[in-house]
Parts: sequence; C-alpha cells; structure tokens
Amino acid sequence: MYHGSRNAELSFFPAICFTESESAASAYGPYLHSVDINRSALNILTVEMTGEAFREAIDNQEWPCDRDAEIAQRIAEGYTAVAYTDCDEHGTSHDCIRILTADAFANALGVIA
Repeated sequence: MYHGSRNAELSFFPAICFTESESAASAYGPYLHSVDINRSALNILTVEMTGEAFREAIDNQEWPCDRDAEIAQRIAEGYTAVAYTDCDEHGTSHDCIRILTADAFANALGVIA
C-alpha cells in the first residue's frame, strides 16, 4: 500500500491513510511511501460510502474519521482502522484504510520501502 506525504519520513499521526493506488497516494504529496500492512493485525470498520454520502463527503471535504471525536469514538468501539472509498483533490476516487492508533500502526506496518 502507499501513503503520499509532504514529509520525507513516514511517521504515525492519528488516522493516517494508505491506499493500493500509487497514483492516488502521489496526489497527497511529493514523497511516496510504500508499505506492507498486515490487515489481520487490525480491527477494521468498513464504512460503505453510498453515492449520496460520497457526494456529501466531497462537498464538505469530510471523510470517515477526519475529526478527533470520531477517531476517539471508533477507538472506544474497539476499532483500530477504518476502510472506505476516498477521493483526492483532483476528484480521483480510491479505496483507503485509515489506521487510528500508534499501537495499531506499529503492529500492522510491515516492510517500508
């Protein structure tokens, strides 16, 4: 999976996103980090983005677990990651996974290239 960033070093922050799409990840910054993620080490909530919810997210630029309160809620529910369909600023949709906690990040991240 890939994470696009403005930072040369890959480091955890709450709700860090990864996608299978190299081109989508590269839209988020000049540095592209390639990782292996062990999904079995995560408790993943899959959020189904209906057409209406997807359009709302684009219009409001607010995606699942964008806000601290929702991150805290999902962690309290026992989730360590959220999977959903995202959209970059160029309108390209892509599936992504957000890792919510530093422990989950450390346990699930494999090889970093």
